[in-house]
Amino acid sequence: MDPVILQLIARIKIRLRQEKAVVLNTQRFFSDPVYAFQVLDAAEDCEDIELVSSSLDIRNRLGWIKSGNIENLLPAKTQKSAPAPQNGPETERYMFGARS
Repeated sequence: MDPVILQLIARIKIRLRQEKAVVLNTQRFFSDPVYAFQVLDAAEDCEDIELVSSSLDIRNRLGWIKSGNIENLLPAKTQKSAPAPQNGPETERYMFGARS
């Protein structure tokens, strides 16, 4: 097990006990993914920024947060597409400088 993940779990365990009176069972955390998600969700509902960031860091290190382009998550209607190039006299006009 990665020592960084163990340190993050220890921080979350202590902070959750102080903030929400939730006791984290570390063995169950690593063997039961449903329990792990419940604990991390409870940690993210707190006002403590370190607790929230530690929870997100654990999710990231364990591969539970998938990185990708945010554009792929949007529905097809809301995705912005590049405007089609226009071939005509409008695109060739000089727009800077003095005009007559």
